Amino acid sequence: MTEIVYYVAASLDGFIAGPQGELEWLMPFENAATDYGMAAFIDTVDAVVMGRRTCEAVMSFGVWPYGERPGQVLSHQPRPPSASGLPQHMEWGPRSPQQLLAHWQRQGVRRGWLLGGGDAAGQFLRSGCVHRLMLATMPVTLGAGIPLWGSASHGRHALRWEERSRQCYDDGVVTRELQPLSAAGASETAPRA
Repeated sequence: MTEIVYYVAASLDGFIAGPQGELEWLMPFENAATDYGMAAFIDTVDAVVMGRRTCEAVMSFGVWPYGERPGQVLSHQPRPPSASGLPQHMEWGPRSPQQLLAHWQRQGVRRGWLLGGGDAAGQFLRSGCVHRLMLATMPVTLGAGIPLWGSASHGRHALRWEERSRQCYDDGVVTRELQPLSAAGASETAPRA
């Protein structure tokens, strides 16, 4: 079974980026003495999925950081010329979370990383396709921006999460691994790391 993990950094007030997609608020933490467990996590990932705006932000870094892992950029818009540097193993186009999950299961992907953005994460959440949340809460408030689960509340339902682990760092960053619980309160059936 393919496990979808939403691994993301968020501000204390629940934003993953500023109002225009700004990520500068994360820069003070990039030079930290730790990577907050990111390298160990990436070693467990077989594929990546992200929204169009997240892809544009990643491409602005210059070097594609996810190697040869297959992936999907979720977009209803045609692939723009600015995405010409996107690796060939990255597919572009609309796919529902269920379609992508079924596709990855056929390919033998064990763990997929949902990078964001918030609207893509919200779609996966509403579809029941987020099996694990790995959340790095940064000691910053933004006041406005792109919410953790996107701006659309359409179709949302309450969901309870079970904390699997927590790590606190000296610079105020707290990382948590959470897993959704079913309505009956038992853990969802998803592979464990």
